[in-house]
Amino acid sequence: MSILSQNNLSGAALVASLFASHTATAVDLNYDSLSSLEEPIAFELGDTTFSVNGLIDSALSYGDESENDSFILGNFQIGAETQLPNSWTLGATYFGSYSSSDLDADDSYQDNAAIYLGGIWGTSAVGNVTGLVREQTRRARGVGNAELSFDDQLGQLDDYGISYSGRFGPNVFMIATDEDGGYELGASYQRPLGNKDYRFSLQYRDSKYTPDNEVTVFDSRGVGFVSELTFGSTVFDLGLGVEQLSFDSLEADRTYASFGVSHKIGAWSASAEAHLGQIESQDERSYALGLRYDIARGLSLNLGANYTDAIIDVGTIRLLDDSDTVGTASLRYSF
Repeated sequence: MSILSQNNLSGAALVASLFASHTATAVDLNYDSLSSLEEPIAFELGDTTFSVNGLIDSALSYGDESENDSFILGNFQIGAETQLPNSWTLGATYFGSYSSSDLDADDSYQDNAAIYLGGIWGTSAVGNVTGLVREQTRRARGVGNAELSFDDQLGQLDDYGISYSGRFGPNVFMIATDEDGGYELGASYQRPLGNKDYRFSLQYRDSKYTPDNEVTVFDSRGVGFVSELTFGSTVFDLGLGVEQLSFDSLEADRTYASFGVSHKIGAWSASAEAHLGQIESQDERSYALGLRYDIARGLSLNLGANYTDAIIDVGTIRLLDDSDTVGTASLRYSF
């Protein structure tokens, strides 16, 4: 075999290695704070693979400013995918979320849906997919009923749009755009080194923000960075972000930092998180503590204490108005 042929084979092997882990995966449309910890139930019908997972959560909450409440939450996700003759993967995902509260006479149901096509070049999707970049670049969620407020840019994309995600070795590149022209770019790198695992992610979002009880729509441009270290059963992470909000001649600059730690011992898991930020020298703060006890497969007791404090005005417009301490306990079953 000639040297040229050997070089060609080496080049082909290099390309193959770059794409070895670059395969299509099912699109996850669960953007809720609650997600199943169990592997989905999967079965085949002909050439199509179906998967189902979900959870039911019965909870009680008590707040300093908000009213006490008892509620039931439930969500589920159904996926179906098949492989085409050219080895591409065609799939569809549907996510539904139901909530019933003593304080709300009307039950609430929301859903997301998407179809996707994937191959060694990545996965493209259309539907309610504008949250996919956020989910792949964000800090890890807290344990139990912990939910850290303000841990993201204020500006958000509209629900409906298109997305692309491609994995090249330890690197993942993502883009999502909505029907109004807003978009988000993201990249992440994750790799083990010794007995530790490291993850770094970076994202940029161009979107809109409408404060509660306001009609003013701000243009939002923001950058976020996340670093994560996993050592055994302990996870440490840090998120940093800057955001600029603008409307006509009115501008507001926002900076923030969020950090947390979670640990698991046997059937117990716990997390602690904090967020500190400023908008035009006005403070925003939030803290979250979470605890989970795994009773049996899929069944768990979940506790959470969440504190928020942010009353921020820019000109005559109130950007944020949220001050409360809420404790939540729930019994959760996931499948």
